[in-house]
Parts: sequence; C-alpha cells; structure tokens
Amino acid sequence: MVLGPSSGHADKIDVTGLRSSALWKLAVRGLRVAGLGLFVAVGGLVTSVWSTDTGSTILAVGVVAYLVGVVAVYIGFIPAIRALSKPRPSFWKLRRVLMHDALHTRA
Repeated sequence: MVLGPSSGHADKIDVTGLRSSALWKLAVRGLRVAGLGLFVAVGGLVTSVWSTDTGSTILAVGVVAYLVGVVAVYIGFIPAIRALSKPRPSFWKLRRVLMHDALHTRA
C-alpha cells in the first residue's frame, strides 16, 4: 500500500459545491460552444478549398462561436475559482475537472 502524494488520492478534489454553481455551468457550456466553434472553423478552412465564399462564411461563423465560448469560459471559470475556500486547488487540476465536465454529461 502506497501512502502519500503518489497514492493517487492527492489529485482528488472536492468539487461537489463547484459543480452546482451557476458560474461553473456557464464555464462548462462555454467550453462546449468553444469546441464546437473550433470544429466549425476547421470545417470552414477545409471548405474554402472548394468555395472561397462559402468557406469564408463558415470560417467566420466558427470563429465567432469560438470567441463567444472563450468569453463564457472566462466569465464563468475565474469567479467560480475565486468562490472556492482557501486553500484552492491548482489551476491545472481545476482545468482538468472543467474538461471532464464539458466532455461528460451529468444526469
């Protein structure tokens, strides 16, 4: 039995209160929109090979969706982190939780 930081339990963060926060939910939805916008923007780049007008339109829509998503992530993520009690988990651990929540839906 391994005890200490390498036991695998040191990376566990209590985020139950965080996940019920409206700001955290905004950050999760913003990350989903940003991912979709990035996917659409790449599709616009690929489409621009065949049709420059259509490709440019799709690229613009994707970039706007990406930027809206990024703004929503920052508006939700930063205040949600600041609402946590000290000592706060590291930024990288919270980022991992945010990515997990954005990729996995909860009932």
